[in-house]
Amino acid sequence: MKQSGIIKKKKVIEVNNEGLVAVSGYNFYKMRFAEGKWKKYAHISDGINSLFATFPLSRRLTRAEITKSYHLQDGSELCIARKGVFRREADSSEFVKTFNVTRGSRPMYLCEDVDGSVYFGEYFQNMEKQAVHVYGSHDHGKTWEIVKTFAEGNINHVHGIFMDPYTKNLWLATGDRENECIIGYTNDGFKTFTEVFRGGQEYRTCVLFFYKDFIVFGTDSQYQQNELKKFDRKTLEITHLQNIQGPVIRGAQIGDVSMISTDVEPSEVNKDKNAYVWITKDGLHWEELCHAEKDILPPMLFQFGVFDLPQYAPDYKGNKVYVTGKAVKGCGGDTLVFEV
Repeated sequence: MKQSGIIKKKKVIEVNNEGLVAVSGYNFYKMRFAEGKWKKYAHISDGINSLFATFPLSRRLTRAEITKSYHLQDGSELCIARKGVFRREADSSEFVKTFNVTRGSRPMYLCEDVDGSVYFGEYFQNMEKQAVHVYGSHDHGKTWEIVKTFAEGNINHVHGIFMDPYTKNLWLATGDRENECIIGYTNDGFKTFTEVFRGGQEYRTCVLFFYKDFIVFGTDSQYQQNELKKFDRKTLEITHLQNIQGPVIRGAQIGDVSMISTDVEPSEVNKDKNAYVWITKDGLHWEELCHAEKDILPPMLFQFGVFDLPQYAPDYKGNKVYVTGKAVKGCGGDTLVFEV
């Protein structure tokens, strides 16, 4: 594996066989591999947040950034940005807010089910341990409703919901404290929910990777050594795979190739000052792809050092992967390209 290029001042957020989707501020760009040129195709209009998103420092300070983008089965597109979920019709150049986030700044992930329904869970600090909702949309993100509620005192927040391509189950992960960390699934749009694991930091995760016989996850903890682990689909036996330098918030998967990035989130356990990207070709054997040192700006105000990872089309056949530096030296705001 080697670095083969750099895309300056753009964050690649989607990769498919035709080309790339990237963002800069609240603007969206496409680049077809056959043409090699970037073209702006859409934007978010969201008042003062659009202004904050224009400049790198105000973007980091206010979290006015586009974190995820999803092309849905009906041809529309959803994205996550500060204080909302936004939707764009296939023939439009503007993303319109369809869900206003009132608790926290944004959900971490969206997940589209096989029937076209879309789901996300609330992500906010929740020190009072209030009830936490899972929202669903059955009209491709136009309207939203509560489809499940974790009762008061049950969990801190929802980290993410993820589609299992082997079973079509939707897996959900929660955090953060003792007995609040759940890994479980639904197979009926959250009419029912099965808790597979529940406990403390050993089950605290924000990303899941799906393989035929096992599921891999990386831990997200400031209290204990972070690691990559797997559990067997049949026996549910958990196996340690790899120690890592920091908590895992971000991940990406293309077939059997998976990637995680670690945050520079200082604690008594997490002392490494570098953000890392790890990659595997089989889910079991992981190796470092790259790393970069946290920049000099205060992390609580201007974000932890990390590499953002894009969404990959399930049928992506390319040999390149893309990672975008955030709050790190040398490549903050730039996307690095690697051949794997």
